[in-house]
Amino acid sequence: MHNADRAVLRIGTGIALATLICYGLALPMPHLGIIMAWVVLCKPGEPLGLKKGLAGGLLLMGVMIGGVLLVPLLTHYALAAVLLVSLLLYLLMLQGMAGKGVSAMLLIMAITVIPVAGLIEQRLAIAIAQMMALGILVGTLVNRLAHGLFPPQPMAGAAAKPAPQLPEHPKRLALRAVTIVLPVWLLALGNPAFYIPAVMKTVALGQQSSSLNAREAGRELLLSTLMGALLAAVLWLGLSIWPSLLMLVLMLGLMTLWLARRLLRLVPGRFPPSFWSNAWITALILFGPAIEDSASGKDVWLAAAMRSGLYLLVAGYGWFCIWVLDQWWPAGRPLAEDTSGD
Repeated sequence: MHNADRAVLRIGTGIALATLICYGLALPMPHLGIIMAWVVLCKPGEPLGLKKGLAGGLLLMGVMIGGVLLVPLLTHYALAAVLLVSLLLYLLMLQGMAGKGVSAMLLIMAITVIPVAGLIEQRLAIAIAQMMALGILVGTLVNRLAHGLFPPQPMAGAAAKPAPQLPEHPKRLALRAVTIVLPVWLLALGNPAFYIPAVMKTVALGQQSSSLNAREAGRELLLSTLMGALLAAVLWLGLSIWPSLLMLVLMLGLMTLWLARRLLRLVPGRFPPSFWSNAWITALILFGPAIEDSASGKDVWLAAAMRSGLYLLVAGYGWFCIWVLDQWWPAGRPLAEDTSGD
């Protein structure tokens, strides 16, 4: 079995195990834990040890909870808080393009999602921070188990991987990403309960924009959002056939296997890995709240349609920003993606 096939099985098995843990233990906002597990499982290289994963999860929890400290700054010194968040976003986007995309994304979530949640209620912000950190721990655990079940095979005489191609103008790409994230974040300050999922979606789009040029941006951002909505609808229809934890685990595991084959380009296609990763994150952001809406008696399809419409508006705005900025301030060659299977 090729290492790329083993990587697909590791990702699919890991998501199935993460679903079983997060939903089986009835953790708050379990879909956030699955998203964090997806981030860990898709990271190339050797898996973290349990001790390092625990230390990293605790450190992340501290950083995430530290984002709550921005709430009083936003309340009493709004302009200073916005300028501080803008500067931090810019620096973290640069860090993400320097090869630290996972840690950069988590820190961006800490300074965007956590303060917005803190404007609603401090307990909600702390709960989101705890769930994200717990998701990293779950992802580390299931990643170790998946590597034990499907270990990568050493390849004799394998050629060294070429160095990743750096972007031509990383500072311009970082400013472009900040331009995409910041306005939606400002909207969320006025209506936090409605825009929190949109901020999460925008953070993913901001990072995805660093690997896109203006010509392909519209197709990537809009179609990946539509694909995410379609995947979420398929998951919901499948779960409606037999609403149970077992069916949920099977549906997410099988869907992840289908996506991972395209993520690692085992199935030829026109779309890059970022397209499939963003589509899956969008699907989870839509599918997780749909389960909660169903449990509380809300109209699932109406709520999902409103969220999907909002995400499409966000994706269209991101495309517009990339197009306008590329006309006036071209960013040149974007960041090359790592498509390795291991």
